[in-house]
Amino acid sequence: MKLYVIRHAAAIESDTAVRDEDRWLTPAGRKVFRKNARRLAGKGVAPECIITSPLARAVQTAEILAAAIDFQGEILVSREMAPGFDVEGLLRLIAANGMPHSLAIVGHEPDLGALAGRLLGRKEALPLGKGAIVALKFAPAKREAPACFRWLIHRGDITRDLPGSAVARLN
Repeated sequence: MKLYVIRHAAAIESDTAVRDEDRWLTPAGRKVFRKNARRLAGKGVAPECIITSPLARAVQTAEILAAAIDFQGEILVSREMAPGFDVEGLLRLIAANGMPHSLAIVGHEPDLGALAGRLLGRKEALPLGKGAIVALKFAPAKREAPACFRWLIHRGDITRDLPGSAVARLN
């Protein structure tokens, strides 16, 4: 399975006037993520399914993604993708959606970084910058290190090397 792990783009800061789940993307966050999404589209990526956290900033990121890749399906909003998401949640989503050959998930840190790290068999998380897209080849039935790193898009740049500690600290 091709798995695209996507952290939501930059959103407004937390404050007492706006609930966390209602925080929306900033204009700069939208601009940067559009660049990442266009780069993804240029690679010919066409996931069968896009599943997003219900938080506003993740839904908006998923909508930008869908527009950039000309996604014709329905973006699925799942409480499973809300903060607290983990590998077991991913496996439930995959099973509930008929084991798609390609899946894009949009969510939050530190959950997605921990998920990517665990799937890659790393002891540490693979922290993701805002709007980052990580492509993995994922074998759900495999227990240890069920994923292989393919590439990462961040701020419009693509790397095919598994990020080390310096690159993984992108914000």
